Amino acid sequence: MMDSKVILVVDDHPSFQKLVTAFLVREGYVVRNALNAAQALAQLELEEPDLILLDIQMPDMDGIEFCKHIRNQYHRPILFITGTKQDEDKVRSLQVGGDDCIVKPFDPLDLVLRVKANLRWSALLEGKDNNGNTSILNFPGLQINLERMIVLLNQQPVELLAKEMQLLIAFAKQPNQVFDPEQLYRLVWKDEVNYAKETVKVHIHNLRKKIESNPAKPVYIITVNRLGYKFNPYGAVPSIP
Repeated sequence: MMDSKVILVVDDHPSFQKLVTAFLVREGYVVRNALNAAQALAQLELEEPDLILLDIQMPDMDGIEFCKHIRNQYHRPILFITGTKQDEDKVRSLQVGGDDCIVKPFDPLDLVLRVKANLRWSALLEGKDNNGNTSILNFPGLQINLERMIVLLNQQPVELLAKEMQLLIAFAKQPNQVFDPEQLYRLVWKDEVNYAKETVKVHIHNLRKKIESNPAKPVYIITVNRLGYKFNPYGAVPSIP
């Protein structure tokens, strides 16, 4: 029997906590609850959850600051929850290392699907899924091990978050294929309803910071004007005059 995944729900509204907890427990998850950042930090000292659901608007320390505070030590998925529809909140949450952002009110079943998707990729990144065949994608200066979910840049390991890894794999499996942002959103977020171009843009920006020597002049993930993005399989190979 597989161990139940532990989810930490950080939100200052007890009624919301109760609702979300009921749906997650019904799916077989173990849920820990924190009403503020202080309680969440105390909980993290006791155990590391498999995923954190994190409200942006909290009284003592908002979710953005909380994420920044823990992200260097906590590398599993963080799903932000916000009560506003402002794009700025979504962008900031992704910039500090969030894997997804969902706006209240939402369908609890949608939340459960997002939790499952992020947990599945987190398990792959930690090497807990052995169903795939050994497969390594090699490019100049960049290696992607699809079975172990490891990325090497110039022979040095690169630590990617789940969505960053999914994006990189989607690109690398189809070199030179131009993807528009909506295609990437469907491939990676597997969501036909809540498409947000800014979400894709921010994740690509974060990915470039990790795999490009100069993110302002990328050699792997190239912007194709007015069309989208593509992966350049020649990567770090210098251009021939």
